[in-house]
Amino acid sequence: MIPSRPFSLQPDLTSYELPLNERTRNFLRLEHFFSQIQNNIDEKSCDSSRMALIQMIEACDFIQRVDIKKDLIHELEIIISSFKKLSGNPNVDSKSLTTLLSEMNEGLNFLRIRDYQPGNLLQKDELATQVRKRLGISGGACHFDIPRLYYWINKGEVERASQLNEWMEDLRPILWASKLILGVIRESGHVSNANAANGFYQETLDTNAKHSLLRIHLPKEASIFPEISGGKHRFTIRFYVHTSTRTKPKKTTENIEFFVEHCGIAS
Repeated sequence: MIPSRPFSLQPDLTSYELPLNERTRNFLRLEHFFSQIQNNIDEKSCDSSRMALIQMIEACDFIQRVDIKKDLIHELEIIISSFKKLSGNPNVDSKSLTTLLSEMNEGLNFLRIRDYQPGNLLQKDELATQVRKRLGISGGACHFDIPRLYYWINKGEVERASQLNEWMEDLRPILWASKLILGVIRESGHVSNANAANGFYQETLDTNAKHSLLRIHLPKEASIFPEISGGKHRFTIRFYVHTSTRTKPKKTTENIEFFVEHCGIAS
């Protein structure tokens, strides 16, 4: 039972996001990894299977390098604590809330298991190790560099899919946790209208509130895009006009109306 936002995104809007802390930044990178992996698994071609394996290796290296498991545990604890405060609220479905809390606690307890180290299957896999060693070389995972990889991607679709899903199972608790956390963060958003005079907007953030993610919503048909910079105290947006990929974008001098959304889970 995730509280819904007071703003329903319309299909004619494009959303741009800026993480306002390192944890959220890492969760968004993880989301990007998993989206690419799943797209390539679903495509089921030889080349997409090869790319799915490479992206899994990169995702595993990222997960272990930044200790994402620890960050996921921390954020899940905050969410569970926040959701427990909704118990007894007449506007909340108590049965759905109890079910969700049970699911989150189960997932949290699994992440806390010391022996669960996401990516271990790929770390111990000989083929994946061969591929990983070649990734630092531009074009190093070609068929003539790793004949075994070429052999594997040319095996039957069912066999490749089975192997990819086996590797993916080791990462699913991380996928589940990061997806849930980002979902809750996005659903926590408070949306307001904003105006960028001469294409420039700046806002100081309320230090008493927790800000994890900033979202800017613009009409899809607009020929402008935002460049957003900021941190936990303030953020700045400069709007640019896109004319062609061959030329540099120019800063607009027009007044731009847009939606700004502040997202964060209260501790």
